[in-house]
Amino acid sequence: MNIILYLSVIIPIILLLAINFYMRYNDMILDDNDEDDNDNNELRANMILGIWSILIGFLGYSYYLMQNNISSISILLLIIYSLAYPFIAMNKSNIEIEILNIIYIITTYIIFLLVLSENSHAAIYIMPLLLWIIYIFITTNIK
Repeated sequence: MNIILYLSVIIPIILLLAINFYMRYNDMILDDNDEDDNDNNELRANMILGIWSILIGFLGYSYYLMQNNISSISILLLIIYSLAYPFIAMNKSNIEIEILNIIYIITTYIIFLLVLSENSHAAIYIMPLLLWIIYIFITTNIK
């Protein structure tokens, strides 16, 4: 039983859930108060939370695989940025959010390449995050 492995995966997920709880408790999420769509919005928010939990868990596992390496610091910074992103993007205009998303994609891609050059197995666990944020960027910009 490797406690470092479990902590590397569980701590980021717990932080994500705590941030989500804080944002829901303070009405920072689900601003749409339409009663007909409230159940649909709640289901959508829970599905997205599940996806983010998996992605953050993958990043934690990638951090564990790269332990005691310079890439582990970059993965840790990516985890912190991913957890802080909702607060960073809050109350920003659409243009500012698009710029933040581009920065997020480029940063994740650079970290992916850095990790790939050192450990291809660990890089596999960063790829879903990269694909997810590219998907979100594309879907939010299609009109």
